[in-house]
Amino acid sequence: MDTTNKTPRDIIVIYSPRMAGYLMLRGFYLVGVQPNLKRPGKNCFSFFSSPMLKETMKDYLNRRDELNNL
Repeated sequence: MDTTNKTPRDIIVIYSPRMAGYLMLRGFYLVGVQPNLKRPGKNCFSFFSSPMLKETMKDYLNRRDELNNL
């Protein structure tokens, strides 16, 4: 297997730790965590972009109030 011809993948950055946790609980791979340069003391969470990830993010936003009351 030739690994020298890897293609870059799109990354989506999430600023909400709750959404990042929701995505990880649903099996999405956390690519990395970086400090948020615009808001010191906060973090940015990186995930590989996919249609399924975007659909799960929409699901989270639609159910956010319900989930926050758990």
